[in-house]
Amino acid sequence: MTTKPRAVIGMMMRKGGWWYVANLSIVVVVLLIELLPGIITRDILNGLQDDTLLSVPWLLLSGLLGITLVRVVMFFVLSYAHIKARIPSDNTLRRSLLTRILQMPAVRALKGSPGEVVSRFRDDINEMPHVIFQLNDIIALGLFSAIALFLMYQTAPEATLLIILPLILIVAGARFAYARIYFYRQERRRASGRVVGFIGETYGAVQAVQVAGAERHVLKHFSELNKAREHATLREILFDGLLDAMFRNATTLGTAIMMLMVHGQATSGEFGAGDVAFFVYSLGVIGELLGELGIFLGRQQQLRVSIQRLENIAHNQPMAELFRGDPSPALPALLPLREFAVRDLTVTWSDGTLGIADVNFAVQPGRMIVVTGAVGAGKTTLLRAIMGMLPNTTGEIRWNDQIVDQPGVQFIPPAVAYTSQVPRLFSDSLAENIVQGRHVVDTTMNDAIHGAVFEYDVAQFEHGVQTMVGARGVRLSGGQIQRAAFARMLYDRPQLWCIDDISSALDIETEQQLWQRFGQIRADVACVVVTHRPQVMQMADEIIVLDEGRIRARGTYASLVAAGEIEVATANH
Repeated sequence: MTTKPRAVIGMMMRKGGWWYVANLSIVVVVLLIELLPGIITRDILNGLQDDTLLSVPWLLLSGLLGITLVRVVMFFVLSYAHIKARIPSDNTLRRSLLTRILQMPAVRALKGSPGEVVSRFRDDINEMPHVIFQLNDIIALGLFSAIALFLMYQTAPEATLLIILPLILIVAGARFAYARIYFYRQERRRASGRVVGFIGETYGAVQAVQVAGAERHVLKHFSELNKAREHATLREILFDGLLDAMFRNATTLGTAIMMLMVHGQATSGEFGAGDVAFFVYSLGVIGELLGELGIFLGRQQQLRVSIQRLENIAHNQPMAELFRGDPSPALPALLPLREFAVRDLTVTWSDGTLGIADVNFAVQPGRMIVVTGAVGAGKTTLLRAIMGMLPNTTGEIRWNDQIVDQPGVQFIPPAVAYTSQVPRLFSDSLAENIVQGRHVVDTTMNDAIHGAVFEYDVAQFEHGVQTMVGARGVRLSGGQIQRAAFARMLYDRPQLWCIDDISSALDIETEQQLWQRFGQIRADVACVVVTHRPQVMQMADEIIVLDEGRIRARGTYASLVAAGEIEVATANH
């Protein structure tokens, strides 16, 4: 069930703390000060009309100047309080959402395209705090209006009551527009998300688009998405404009009613020029209140849409938990490895088919298991299941005979390292891609680069390890990306290595060097390696041959070659 907007408004207020209270207090003071110019102007004009004001009202004019200076200072402080009150909510929500996404199995972590998720991180979270600060404005404008209406009532009771009546009717009528506002907000957000998502996907596949010669088709689809967004945005803006016009023009109606009702009093001198000025001045601020109410009604529905979208990408985690921002409880560190084992490991896809079924093996430090098989046999699925990256995984994963309940959380460096067949690099320096936030030790960095047979390439880079690799490593070749990922895996010298065909993009000479060095440095590490390379299989203590997700054969390289299993497993590679 989606969290109610009212509850989220309370959460944002509490997150803002005393800075939110300061913001509200300053807004109230500033708006109440706004009453004084109206009252002073009323008294000056009435005094001039009655001939009771015979000299320049220097005191009153000095008061107006003082009010102006106070307002300048207050607005400066208000801007500071505004930022301090909203940043905690923004930061907490983004951190909580990112934490939640990183906790999910990799295959279902993102609800939507990366670009669309980024859009929700940016736009939805940016929009949400506007509601509470607009509520502050409404509270302050409401106090101003209440005092102003009281003063107006003392001057002209009947005119004041008749002015209030149409304003109440307009506000009440606007509530019927709630459903339509919500619908238009939702449609516009969806259309914008599709555009941003498509841009993100296109940026990540520029080379594929160019190779396929699909630029024209991509641009055509992009234009169609933009037209849909334009249509949705136009409907939302027109409807908002209609509501805004109704609210803001209500004051014009109020002014007309006032003129009609006080005509007799003005003729008799009971309603002076100063009173007219005060009524018009006050009605202007009351009109601003109505305008803010109209916008607030729209933003409430926008908040409702944002809550739904954020809870969706948080995999239905309620906003109360996201705002709490509690870090995940730290799991106990894994003990030194004696044996890693899987028992009856099975992965079931969403359509009911099996990715792998009943896989069993055990590996100890210093030993290596190679997993091989035809394309689609389930090799990568097995490694991803071990790493906790797949949903619907059953069976047992054991570390020293202890069942690991959350491998996706516990199997991280320095205990476990995983390198995929198609590694991902960040748009940062090569050094940062290797250490990934860990403490930089030059000797460890050099050892990792050497182990990955990467030192020759790094020496050719203009800035060495500080070279920027570009988005997803676009400035590196496929082989360099694989070796950068291999160096990242070697950096912490973990107790278990899970390696997925990491040398597929290397030339023969570099690949041979890589595995030779790997054989020298893996002496005390347990290894599970997916490969079809004979050189690596000959290093293995045991080879597992997968076929359609099940173990077809297992044994040493020599025994499997003799049985013809290696030839079958590598036939289509």
